[in-house]
Amino acid sequence: MVVVERDIRTPPAEVWSHMCDLDRWAELLPTITAIDRVGGPGPIAVGSRFRVSQPGLATAEYEVTDWRPQHGFTWVARSGGVRTRASHELHASGAGTRLELAIMWSGPGAWLARAFFTRKTHRFLEREAAAFADHAERG
Repeated sequence: MVVVERDIRTPPAEVWSHMCDLDRWAELLPTITAIDRVGGPGPIAVGSRFRVSQPGLATAEYEVTDWRPQHGFTWVARSGGVRTRASHELHASGAGTRLELAIMWSGPGAWLARAFFTRKTHRFLEREAAAFADHAERG
């Protein structure tokens, strides 16, 4: 599992206002080149699906498997014998928020994903955490 944590000087609700806006992630995050909803507009909930393009990675379709407003969400993509689970968690911490981003691979091809993508994934999660912090702290 690849995990990145970051303390942010704003309350969870402020961080969530950016993190939950999946339709705008290509504008908000330097690690997303395109994100498109699969299945049409509407409120995001368990079962919502998104096609996500990232630099140097194959486009993946993620399905939301856990959606907890103000606290976090998890989504899962499956491709080529690999299940990618990405979690985005917010925890109140003093006057601010502890953001935790994590990626876990499972399935028969998980060893290959870990071998080839662990470093890149860590860099991407660091950049995403920094972007969420910047957006939340700027308002």
